[in-house]
Amino acid sequence: MSTDTALAALLAWDTGSTITPDSYARLRQDPAYPRAVRRLIRTMLEAAAQDPALDGIFKDAGRKVAALAAAHLHMSGGISLPRLKALMSEFGLASPGRARALLLYMIYLGFVEPRPVREVGQPARYLATDKFLDTYRRHLALLAQALAILAPAAGEIASDIDNPIIFGGFIRHLTHGFLDETRQGHNVEAYHQVFLHRNAGTQILYELLDAAPDEVFPPDTPVPFAIATCARRFKVSRMHVRRMLAAGETAGLIAVRDRAVLFTPAGRTAVEWVFATKMIIYLIAAARTLRDRAAGAAPMAA
Repeated sequence: MSTDTALAALLAWDTGSTITPDSYARLRQDPAYPRAVRRLIRTMLEAAAQDPALDGIFKDAGRKVAALAAAHLHMSGGISLPRLKALMSEFGLASPGRARALLLYMIYLGFVEPRPVREVGQPARYLATDKFLDTYRRHLALLAQALAILAPAAGEIASDIDNPIIFGGFIRHLTHGFLDETRQGHNVEAYHQVFLHRNAGTQILYELLDAAPDEVFPPDTPVPFAIATCARRFKVSRMHVRRMLAAGETAGLIAVRDRAVLFTPAGRTAVEWVFATKMIIYLIAAARTLRDRAAGAAPMAA
């Protein structure tokens, strides 16, 4: 595939603010889709295992989105608690109190720091640290490498991640892409409550999905699962893991068997829809970012 053809194939994913049924059909018909999702899952697990700070922000959806929001705000006017509260509220993932706690957590991780001078009558402002920006560049590069399995042109995001237009643009378009999806109001609340809002819930889900064969996503056979091993790996109690599995059964998403977990048809539908949506948002953001680079767009635009 020529460079121009590869870029055109990536740009074709950008259908505007709404993901169309044709986009879902195109993704699901691509034989590389299961492999790309599995690559994304595995690299996120490996990155968190290697970096305690990254592991911290991957622990639940609120922390992960707060990191994206902080990166976006840093590049579009600055980080402050009121701005973080407003953006997290748009995502529907955090109360004002949780937004404050998330800001304090990122300060604890060394990801943000107060600006040395505070303007009279203005809220405190914060800066993203080099540690955070370097960590987030690595995170986005890994994400882009997984996307490249589906759309080879997306690999240019990874190879040019130090370019401010690429780094800033990808963050901006990811933020707007997830906000657009949130406003469409799709109901996957049971999935969110079981997996996304629990400490390490996403990571436990990723471990289950990573155990499936490359050609199958989501897994349609029982997945071997050891509660004690999982609890040690993700630094939570065995009771916490058991409660999450019990909640998944109550919600009809999984069935727990002897040392194995089976995704129910409803669970497979929810998991597949969430990951398909996520992959399409990533592809759209990558397409828009490369279009920005071609146009020489300013990286700081909101």
